[in-house]
Amino acid sequence: MASSDLTSHVWQYTPSQWHCSTQQYLRMIETGVLGPADRVELIDGVITPMSPSGPAHTNAVMQLNELFSPLIGRMKLLVQGTVNLGDGQIFDPDFALLRIRNEGYAQRHAEPADILLIIEVADTSLQKDRQVKQRVYARSGIADYWIADLDRKAMIVHREPEGEAYNRIETSHVGQTVTPLAAPDLSLPVQQVFA
Repeated sequence: MASSDLTSHVWQYTPSQWHCSTQQYLRMIETGVLGPADRVELIDGVITPMSPSGPAHTNAVMQLNELFSPLIGRMKLLVQGTVNLGDGQIFDPDFALLRIRNEGYAQRHAEPADILLIIEVADTSLQKDRQVKQRVYARSGIADYWIADLDRKAMIVHREPEGEAYNRIETSHVGQTVTPLAAPDLSLPVQQVFA
């Protein structure tokens, strides 16, 4: 093989990704191999970096926390915490509403049966949230999945999961309101998420 052929093969080499199970990933967190500063999630068994949070992203998460605070006592509010969606799927959504469990959440992460609503705040992560995460959330049976689109100042609401997709996707803009399935008495003005 000529040296130029060898060089082209070297440049085209793509290392395979190491897949790990949910148990292996959680063990890495427990033992300190991975920590909060690493900003990663487990998606399809691959440890995947999360997008950095800018001020607008952080502001939207704080706004969501305030807007959903009337539900405290009826549901648990999860802010940038961890959920276990099945083997190979450990996500840290920006916001989630969880059922209140008698045993609480100190011994295990929330699982799909616990999750009433998930919200991802998206700017640079919009494509990932609309494709990769949407697929996993639908497959996990998450009935109410919202994306707060920072660029368009819009809330993209996904409902009626079937297989790896949602049958109903609607976008609400500034001047409109959105209401979670789990709390039909709570109407949220879209503009307040981005205020």
